[in-house]
Amino acid sequence: MEILFTQYWWLLFPFFGMGMGIYAMYMNHKARKDRIGLIRQYLEQGKEPPAALLEGLNGDDRMDKSGQTANSGLVSMVCIFSAFALAFGYVGWKQGSDVYFALGLGFAPAALVSLIILIAKSIRKD
Repeated sequence: MEILFTQYWWLLFPFFGMGMGIYAMYMNHKARKDRIGLIRQYLEQGKEPPAALLEGLNGDDRMDKSGQTANSGLVSMVCIFSAFALAFGYVGWKQGSDVYFALGLGFAPAALVSLIILIAKSIRKD
């Protein structure tokens, strides 16, 4: 078991990332479900729901709950993927390990694609 952990410790990062992604999807689903329930209560009472409540259902909000723009998630993706690519690539190059170098090469296209999407979204917005 100890040998297994020392060889595959880096798998903690993808598993943690997947867990955080699943949690975020669940919380978005729950918030949307609660918003629909609130709109249903307004309609059952015969009242008109507020426009801001209805606009939030589109899912194309420019701002999230903290007031940050929607591109902040893309910026963090670019930073995280770039950091992983540089870290694993450097460790692989320094230690001569093909596994770490391959991980660095695997994260590099993800960082590049995230950067391209971020640039495309910022150009399209203007």
